[in-house]
Amino acid sequence: MSFRKFVGAAAFLVSAMGLSRAAESSIDARDWPWVGGTRYGEHFSSLQQINRSNVSRLGLAFSFEEFVVRGRTHRGNEASALMVEGVLYFSGPWSVVYAVDATNGRRLWSYDPHVPGAWARVACCDVVNRGVAISKGIVYAASLDGFLIALDARTGRELWQADTFVDRVKMNYTSTGAPRIAGSNVVIGNAGAEMGARGYVSAYDLKTGRLAWRFYTVPGDTATGPDESPDITLARKTWSAHSRWDLGGGGTVWDSMVYDAKLNLLYVRVGNGCPHPAWIRSPGGGDNLFLSSIVALDASSGRMKWYYQTTPGDSWDYTATQNLILADLPVRGRLRAVIMQAPKNGFFYVLDRSSGELVSAKNFTTVTWASAVDAKTGRPQVSPQSDFSQQPKLIWPSQVGGHNWMPMSYSVDTHLVYIPVTEAPEVFSTWARSSERFRHGTVNEGDWAEFVDADADQALLRGQPAPRLENRLIAWNPLTQTIAWKSASLPFLSGGILSTAGGLVFEGNSDGRFIAYDAQSGQVARQIETGSAIMAAPISYEIGGTQYIAVLAGFGGASLGAFPPGSAPLRYENQERLLVFKVDGGSIPKPPLKQSAPQYPLPQPISSDQKEVARGEYLFKDHCDTPSGYPDLWNLPSTTHEVFDAIVFQGPLEPVGMASFKDLLTLEDVHAIHAYLISDAASTRGRHPIEEHAERAN
Repeated sequence: MSFRKFVGAAAFLVSAMGLSRAAESSIDARDWPWVGGTRYGEHFSSLQQINRSNVSRLGLAFSFEEFVVRGRTHRGNEASALMVEGVLYFSGPWSVVYAVDATNGRRLWSYDPHVPGAWARVACCDVVNRGVAISKGIVYAASLDGFLIALDARTGRELWQADTFVDRVKMNYTSTGAPRIAGSNVVIGNAGAEMGARGYVSAYDLKTGRLAWRFYTVPGDTATGPDESPDITLARKTWSAHSRWDLGGGGTVWDSMVYDAKLNLLYVRVGNGCPHPAWIRSPGGGDNLFLSSIVALDASSGRMKWYYQTTPGDSWDYTATQNLILADLPVRGRLRAVIMQAPKNGFFYVLDRSSGELVSAKNFTTVTWASAVDAKTGRPQVSPQSDFSQQPKLIWPSQVGGHNWMPMSYSVDTHLVYIPVTEAPEVFSTWARSSERFRHGTVNEGDWAEFVDADADQALLRGQPAPRLENRLIAWNPLTQTIAWKSASLPFLSGGILSTAGGLVFEGNSDGRFIAYDAQSGQVARQIETGSAIMAAPISYEIGGTQYIAVLAGFGGASLGAFPPGSAPLRYENQERLLVFKVDGGSIPKPPLKQSAPQYPLPQPISSDQKEVARGEYLFKDHCDTPSGYPDLWNLPSTTHEVFDAIVFQGPLEPVGMASFKDLLTLEDVHAIHAYLISDAASTRGRHPIEEHAERAN
């Protein structure tokens, strides 16, 4: 067959696939009953009332801002709402679940699981929640402290709850992902790999909440018992006998999964290891299955059918927990059922979803840790640049990833995947102290990664791509593994994606803009200033002949304590909001302007001993420099300085998320941290590390 004939045949297959897939989607087109819209997880809507011809008239239909805060600091919204039979269901910070009228935003009910504030210290990346699941009149949600809860969709009344954590004492577990319906079960994973945890997913009966099965993603310590299944025995062969089982191994499944009903397969996305560096985690080497892998499980039994590891022996926090999309693509002249992912490691993968066979893989962003993925073995060709065991290395992508948790979208019309890409490297180095022994309630990572300081890191920059710190939306062709178009530079940590049959692609940004792009060309068709940073992926639904676009707003997550340069929370109050748009809607009221804190006078230095100050800096980075929503510690009033030791050591602010650190720090340690903050404030007060690194990179 000639190339021209092949392309024509492929185009016909794609067109036929698109028509059949669109027809399947149109059954539920007016609703949005799944995370990702349909069972395929495309984040695509077949509605087309809002289109390229009228999107310029898009405005606010209504907003919802009655989030439960209870005196706590405002946190991030990372969920995509569901819409079923005229009701929007979504979760917010602290795992609170909401049901609101999808035509006017009137609250119908809310459910607060009353997560203890102390759990904020265990959470590596904020007290966020990424959504709920719904089936046959029941809403399923997971709380930060590990309870899977079934709620009556009409009233919000609790029907049952199940404790999903296997060890609340020895491991640092949290739960932030959306549950997934898979046959007769609802499945949930957990988070905590940075803190020290052993990953697994658990399936519960939809009606009763009884545990149906549990699949561990990494082996456990043989001293505590035998392997739970032959799958774990298989995985153990890829770990060193001297592995750090006390740190759990990691492999947490901290975001939602996707289910193929025809194959009865649940596709699980597995995260990074603990600690991050493989040479600390598993001395002697090994791939360390099933870290950074896509694992296909029999949804009825929980037994593994196949796996594909995107990053063997992961040392860079390159999770494979980014959203998965099921599709039917023409491959070498025939239609093939595939699964697609763009994980943090920077490569875009197309796999056969029946067997896990690699169809193709190509980097969609700058990658230096590996040169390519071998088409025959499916393994990355790891480069010397990736090894930071002996000295710091500048490596692309950063720990933020080429693509983080913000969902990408696949359009069954354009057959393009729209990916929110982060362009940034980091300097990786070993930080062994954080994993010398297991520590509860703090990080156990084993490495340190910082954005580039163009002055201090000149030696590391030689021969490397010029450093950047930005986001871009790219349209990716999964057939040719090439970029179709790329947006202009966007602010760091922008949001998830929605594509529609109206020929549009929607994305919110951390600077508060909600942008509609032409799906074919990438030209900006409409942008709306909302005043609220947006991380979550939008959804679309139709009621009474009117199409709506809805998105949750509010900044938080892994960079909560350091708002990116140009982000909306630097200008406006960072309030949680649900924004819903329609054609000929109204103007968008902005949140209140942020009131600048006065520059409080600095207290007298606690210590002039530079060794003591340096020790305080070390302790701060080791225990405190995590995104837990703390205030600006470089600009505190004198009254707070006076009680600084009591706040850190005694924990009076535990109800609002600042727990005591007396189990990890001595009073002398707290003094040293305080001395470091005061000493450092003269040059960095009111500034956060992410802003400094961004300016240096530019």
